[in-house]
Amino acid sequence: MLLPVYIVSFAALGLASGQRSCGFKIADCPSDQLCVPDSPECTDLNNCLGTCQFRNSYTACGGYRSQPAKCPSGTECRDDPRVPESCGLACDVPGICMPKKAPSCAGFAGRACPKGLQCYDVLHDGCDPQDGGADCIGVCL
Repeated sequence: MLLPVYIVSFAALGLASGQRSCGFKIADCPSDQLCVPDSPECTDLNNCLGTCQFRNSYTACGGYRSQPAKCPSGTECRDDPRVPESCGLACDVPGICMPKKAPSCAGFAGRACPKGLQCYDVLHDGCDPQDGGADCIGVCL
């Protein structure tokens, strides 16, 4: 009876982590991710398997856990905009502790993010860049 719940939970965690396979000269990771070897013995990702992981890490929060993590001061638990296909906190998938004053990007002015950060669409703000929202404001993470 609980098996479907576990299957959905593990699938959602996979989405939330943004992980996909890389290495062995297969598809490159997206620009906001690095290919990290799955084995500590791997020194050449052309010859071993890796997993794409986000370049910038944020504390996971919320989600269906017995003791969800508390976000540090100056941050708040939000859906992870780096994983837009996830249903996020609304379906008990962990979010991230996002800086309350994260720089904004894109929009009408076309602002870029500071070096080392990537621009992501702000989820659930009513503006969809894939559906006519060319001037949507993003967030730098």
